[in-house]
Amino acid sequence: MFSLYKNKALQNERKNIFFRKTIKDTSIAEGVGLHSGEITKLIFHPAEEHTGIQFHTYLKNNRVNKIAATLENVMDTSMAVTLGKNHMYIQTIEHLMFAISILGITDMVIEVIGGSEIPILDGSAQPYIEILENCEFHEYSSIVSPIEIKSPIMVTDGDRYIVGIPANQLKISYSVDYNHPMLKNLSCEINYTREFFVNHIAKARTFGFMKDVEILRNKGLAQGGTIDNVLVFNQNSTVNKERFLHEALYHKVLDLMGDLSLCNRPIKGHLLGSKGGHALDIAFAKKLIKQSQEYDHQTNIPIVKELSF
Repeated sequence: MFSLYKNKALQNERKNIFFRKTIKDTSIAEGVGLHSGEITKLIFHPAEEHTGIQFHTYLKNNRVNKIAATLENVMDTSMAVTLGKNHMYIQTIEHLMFAISILGITDMVIEVIGGSEIPILDGSAQPYIEILENCEFHEYSSIVSPIEIKSPIMVTDGDRYIVGIPANQLKISYSVDYNHPMLKNLSCEINYTREFFVNHIAKARTFGFMKDVEILRNKGLAQGGTIDNVLVFNQNSTVNKERFLHEALYHKVLDLMGDLSLCNRPIKGHLLGSKGGHALDIAFAKKLIKQSQEYDHQTNIPIVKELSF
């Protein structure tokens, strides 16, 4: 039954039809936070249509604090994307949000217990995809219209940039050029398909440099980072083995798409990035939403259309 559902979902994707979706069953993920080193448990729950992705934390009086996964709630982008509300925050959401977005989940409650950072697990988004796929899905009758890039959008920071231009499908061109023999002048060009993003991009782990480890830990960061969840580069090579060629480049694409998932709609356009980061990603997402709102207002196009069966 689930394989039939996945085939239907892929057919809909090829037709650019995206229905609102939640999970059918509850599931759990637990692990250490990359930066905090704290153990956090996540409990995934189904949610009603149009409620969005909600992180539920608990205040001191045991009241639920609801933090919506939206751009408005982004409070920090220095080393990861952090959402916050009512003096509570959820850190390092991008890998989980990538998995949620790629699977097309639009409505879900994520109960956060024990810590304030999303577990890093193996450093990629793959474990979250597997956990959520095991929950199976329920589709609602509402279609989510993609955000179409209607005219060029750009954000820059020195030689770093993200550009969006009109295209008839989602396409990503990305490049990196770091001072490391394995990370110089790398680039990729990818026409989006769910299969490729699930089977390749999702498996790319976060990466870092051995020379930065002590500096980060002295700042209270990277407390949960190990060679089991981070691809670590030393002076000329890697401490642990790459899963595949140019894994670090693919992880930059993963981070970009995880950050842009806070737009809460699929994207239709060609994205070009070079050495981007979370701050640049979020700045681009805000520009993209602004352009989309202006276009939707001018053309009177609703963001969500209801279908009757």
